[in-house]
Amino acid sequence: MAADTSSTSLDGLKQVIRTCPVIDNHAHNILRPHQLKSANFLTITTEAAGEALDDAPKSLAHLRAVRQLKKLYDLPADADWAAVVGKRAELLERDADILMKKCFEGTQTILVDDGLDSGANIERYSWHDKYTTSPCKRIVRIETVAATILSTLYQQGKLPVGVAVADEEACNLGWVSFIAEFEQAIVAAIQDDEVVGFKSVICYRTGLDVTVGRDHEVNEHGLRSFSRHYLPEALARDFRVEAKGMNDALVISACKLIAAAYEQGGMPKPLQFHTGLGDNDISLLDSSPACLQPLIKHFPTVPIVLLHSSYPYTREAGYLATVYRNVYLDIGEVFPMVSREGQEKIVRQALELTPTSKILWSTDGHHFPETYWLANVQ
Repeated sequence: MAADTSSTSLDGLKQVIRTCPVIDNHAHNILRPHQLKSANFLTITTEAAGEALDDAPKSLAHLRAVRQLKKLYDLPADADWAAVVGKRAELLERDADILMKKCFEGTQTILVDDGLDSGANIERYSWHDKYTTSPCKRIVRIETVAATILSTLYQQGKLPVGVAVADEEACNLGWVSFIAEFEQAIVAAIQDDEVVGFKSVICYRTGLDVTVGRDHEVNEHGLRSFSRHYLPEALARDFRVEAKGMNDALVISACKLIAAAYEQGGMPKPLQFHTGLGDNDISLLDSSPACLQPLIKHFPTVPIVLLHSSYPYTREAGYLATVYRNVYLDIGEVFPMVSREGQEKIVRQALELTPTSKILWSTDGHHFPETYWLANVQ
């Protein structure tokens, strides 16, 4: 009798899991039709790029995804990767909308970080509304905001790109103009109901060890980095912000403005951080969420979300989410990027310490609708 009760309870739990609407805490835009057909579909289960991508079909994550995609596409069990790719192309050509509806089925809403790609290549965040029960919302990537502002200032003749560091006045004026514009943009996003949070990829740029200090120290460090490292190479880097003092200043500025909005009675919008799992641009040692501890302590009213399960640093992320009220662990991206056994270990590690109220779910779906589907199915 007890066994029957247990079985009934488990069946009920499974039913709840399968029917509970998904709030996708972090994902990215779908590619527009032309790019959707031409982009390399092999990237759905790996962060590898270049020659390293050639080995992706031999990973457990890829093999499992192929097996599941065959069910999505109604292919026979013995179909190979070429058949999967061919069937997908056929479905996109015949009726892409049907495939989209299948892949987004059960999703209540998506919080879309729309700073991953150029706007010319991706659908707008609101485009995804047609496949979700509730409207999708934006996550604003602060480094993309910064790069856009810097490019605009240059076009307006207000950014001394390529100047010698010795031209101190020009550098100072450029820095002051930039920071003022950046802060205005962040405040506008805080006040925008379509924006529900922010995202930083400082992990990719200069690492998570953000230097926290007095305001004048942060500003001086930022200006020095801006003058010596950013301005001389800004054009060559297409205004990509990748200079430590400067990147640190952006994160600290965003945190200060979020905290100020909270002090004025507003709801604090979270700042999501890419942590751990990423491509070969990342310094793996500097991608541990433990590096963020000084920042977390310095801004206790700023909700901080550690994305991508912080893999392979899941335990460290769980520890932070447990001992700091303002920290949350998002267990996304490892579905479908990691093997099934690996995923189970990651979830167990997250639950070793972390209260379930501090764990979030996201697909990190990007480019292809199948990435959303695979993450939710797995």
